[in-house]
Amino acid sequence: MNSYSQDIQTDIDAFQDCVQRLSSGVASAGTLWQDAQYASLASGISALAMRSRDVLVTGDRVCESINIFFSIASEEY
Repeated sequence: MNSYSQDIQTDIDAFQDCVQRLSSGVASAGTLWQDAQYASLASGISALAMRSRDVLVTGDRVCESINIFFSIASEEY
């Protein structure tokens, strides 16, 4: 893994951690709140989590592509 893909992977990991902490925080608040406002918030967070999965998968593909690019670029003919 080169420095470019390592930087992206670090950012992806930080993003994933933030989304997980947000989801956990909202889920734990659910034990205290049982109203329509909470249901709306929980639904929005659930949608965010689903979309963040796409970001994580795309980020992994970007890192893989960067590594392949540098591997090909380093070949000598």
